[in-house]
Amino acid sequence: MLKDKIIAVEAQMKAKLKEARATFTHPGGKGTSVEDSFRVFLRQYLPRRLEVGHGEIVDRNGRRSRQTDVVIVSEDHPFTFTPDLPGLFFIDGVCGAGEVKANLTSAGLEEVLEKSFYFKQLEIVPGKNTIVSSNKSDLKRFYKCPPYFLVAFESQPTLHSILEKIKEFMRSKGFGVNEINRILDAVFIIDRGWIINFGDGKGSFQFRAPKGELIEGWVWKNSDSVLFDLLCWLSAVMPRMIRFEPILPGYTLPGK
Repeated sequence: MLKDKIIAVEAQMKAKLKEARATFTHPGGKGTSVEDSFRVFLRQYLPRRLEVGHGEIVDRNGRRSRQTDVVIVSEDHPFTFTPDLPGLFFIDGVCGAGEVKANLTSAGLEEVLEKSFYFKQLEIVPGKNTIVSSNKSDLKRFYKCPPYFLVAFESQPTLHSILEKIKEFMRSKGFGVNEINRILDAVFIIDRGWIINFGDGKGSFQFRAPKGELIEGWVWKNSDSVLFDLLCWLSAVMPRMIRFEPILPGYTLPGK
């Protein structure tokens, strides 16, 4: 029932994209409309302890992300943003982040890859006595820096071409093609399917071959329920922490 409901929502979002194209002549107006509708969707279906905004993200070492379309934060994050305006976020309270594209182009993909590269350099400081619940694979991968994704309503490149460009970008940075936590973790194309890096294959979100063996690294797959797949992926990979030390003093008090 939930899958059918999300598929219906997906159809509504496609209709909103069509409406935006009929309303706005400038690409920026179309993009803003699409981003807003996607953030509304996440607020509706993510757990109530989470909130969704957009803006820039910083860590305690002074590193900063680029402008980010989607920032998902936990209940521990200080109130430094509103749903409608860009805000400033602290990586310690971020559970996930990503970019939204109405129509993904090769140039747009390159831009997102660069943004993800800067985001993945941010580091979470858990704080004293923080409790985490995760398997070893996810703990190593997503509790240093949260998952980063790209979602697009349409795409000019094919799924296979997107994956090849991802691998090419990683080689250009000197990364191995299956290295994890260096750039984005997943791509979801609503009219097509998804591409996900399953890492060592032992995380909470897994992919199995027909004979049952776990698959490592990047996988792409056609899908007619991409938003549902996205929600399942986010639910599995977003870090969950119980913090007893507040986030804000680490950014405002000397020595914290």
